[in-house]
Amino acid sequence: MNKILFTFVCVLFFNCFVQANTRLGLMLGYSPLYLVILSGTGVNTGTPYTTKYELIYGGSAEAGLDLWNVNQHSWGFISGVQISQERKMFSGKVNGQDVNTTTPTAKFQTSFIYLGAAYKWESFYVPLAITYGISKIEPAAGATGTTTEIKTGAGALLGFGYFFSDSFAIEYIGRSATMKLKFTNGADHEENEGAISAPLLNLKYFF
Repeated sequence: MNKILFTFVCVLFFNCFVQANTRLGLMLGYSPLYLVILSGTGVNTGTPYTTKYELIYGGSAEAGLDLWNVNQHSWGFISGVQISQERKMFSGKVNGQDVNTTTPTAKFQTSFIYLGAAYKWESFYVPLAITYGISKIEPAAGATGTTTEIKTGAGALLGFGYFFSDSFAIEYIGRSATMKLKFTNGADHEENEGAISAPLLNLKYFF
């Protein structure tokens, strides 16, 4: 994960130096929810079973770094990193049964790298990008003996934004990424695949 992030940041800064009009931006925002939809199979004491997770996690503040080269009435290059806080579960269903969120539940954290394009009119713009999620999960307090493996992959970003000055923009986007989640406890195991998604309202400042 660290190697991927380091490589991406190096590419961004290289792009900044070789392209004219590329601007560095700082982002602060709030993501109101985080949706996890997974399904899979497992084995418990030799008995196979199927799984379906529909989980909603609460809000998270986010910060990030952007490198953009966008001009009026044209498509332009956009890229960046969005770093999220850890999220607690708000509600959910496992195999159709409600999750009791008054007891300790697992916590998710997913940050996003994105690379794509944006079309800008006078002040409004529409960003469209490919994303890559970097996730970690903190098992529920008291959960012992189970090994958790998580892997997040590619997804998409789409939204709209508005430059209310040359340097400041406000933006609302939706982001997604694929996810694989595996639990192992001795001979018992469970493997799930699906996707996560998280909207983001943010303020950008470009130098």
